Amino acid sequence: MDLTRDAMLVSLRISAWSGRLYDREASDHVAAHHDANSGVGRYNKRLLPKAALAALNATMNEARTRHYSNSLPWDDKGSRLLTVANYEYYTQVMDGLRERLVRQRARFIEEYDDYVEQARIDLGKLFRIGEYPSKEDLRDRFSICYRITPVPDSDHFMATLASEDTERVKRDIELHIKEQLHDAVGDLYRRLAEAVERVSERLTEDDNGKPLVFRDTMISNIRDLVDVVPRLNIFGDHRLAGLCEQVKDRIAGVEPDSLRPSGAFDPAVRAKVKRDADALMEQFAGYFTPPVQEVA
Repeated sequence: MDLTRDAMLVSLRISAWSGRLYDREASDHVAAHHDANSGVGRYNKRLLPKAALAALNATMNEARTRHYSNSLPWDDKGSRLLTVANYEYYTQVMDGLRERLVRQRARFIEEYDDYVEQARIDLGKLFRIGEYPSKEDLRDRFSICYRITPVPDSDHFMATLASEDTERVKRDIELHIKEQLHDAVGDLYRRLAEAVERVSERLTEDDNGKPLVFRDTMISNIRDLVDVVPRLNIFGDHRLAGLCEQVKDRIAGVEPDSLRPSGAFDPAVRAKVKRDADALMEQFAGYFTPPVQEVA
């Protein structure tokens, strides 16, 4: 594997206007009314009706979720590892979300005056027109941007170092990169294990012997994972690939309705999926359990 050839770094930046504001005057008024210290509480008001920003917030939240689910952890500066195999899918998804946000932003700005007038009624004496950004300002307040950069190798950092330091620093950097890659692959194991564990937990009964609520997302999340894990499996980890195939064969293909009381409910299918999920959890546990150290 050549990391600089097979992967890249991607960072995501989302800009948003929260539509909320701390009101010092209202906070002081509440404190005075209750003979309390002004520092014990804060009054944060919603400047617009809750529904006004709902669609925009949903798209931005989905962008964050899809960014993380389609990339791997890398550093603590906001960059994540994106495999070449998943580049086309990632950019297609993120570009689609960015275009959706642009449409929603235009609709929001078009209806902005109506939202402000409703806020004038809702807030009463707490309403202050000077607290609202202009429509022109709002165009810059909502955006989704991602940036692709190459993965640097150890030689990238060597140019400014004295010759006697280069080999030592190069070894340190290469070791750090190996640790980051190990963490990235471990993240894929964790994602699969947690999704399977959630399925297993929901296929139990409550204290009265009644099946717990089992939602469609339990299976749809599994399906999304078995789709993306092969594209993110940068090492070609055979064990991870095998576990992913088992999860796909044993769980992903099952219809949620067969796992919960409904017209299509099948107790035998539910019992089998529960057994399979538990068996898979034992295999995942072997990855997360540290090896036993021999005592000399």
